[in-house]
Amino acid sequence: YVGEISPRKLRGFANSTSSFFWSLGKAVGQISGQRELLGSQSLWPMLMASCGLPALIQLVTLPFFPESPPYLLMHKGDQEGCKKAIRQLWGEGHHQAEIDDIMKEKATMKNTKILSVLELMKEQAFRWQLYMIVILTATVQLCGINAV
Repeated sequence: YVGEISPRKLRGFANSTSSFFWSLGKAVGQISGQRELLGSQSLWPMLMASCGLPALIQLVTLPFFPESPPYLLMHKGDQEGCKKAIRQLWGEGHHQAEIDDIMKEKATMKNTKILSVLELMKEQAFRWQLYMIVILTATVQLCGINAV
């Protein structure tokens, strides 16, 4: 959501920042799970419940956020709603360039053929990328970081 609602010039920063916080959260989870902190048998329920606090905050606050402008314009075709969401997110100002960029992206998406999974696997041009994704996904599953 953060990557989608951010202005184009900040989109890369927003997407990489979220990856940083994912990694930071995993590190904090590993550290707080040590026996000396919250990893003891008596404190284990508190460690597990600590995951619920950010989820509860998100559950309460997300309904007050506007829908993403690209979603409103590209999928719903609601240009006025898109403008309203942009003003709410980025403040007052002239944002026609961003709306034009979203419209160009929508036009590009219309001309792009969406492949099924079977077509993607058969496509020679994507073979090595597909191998790399499968290998990376499998090694993440097997390395144990998800258990942490």
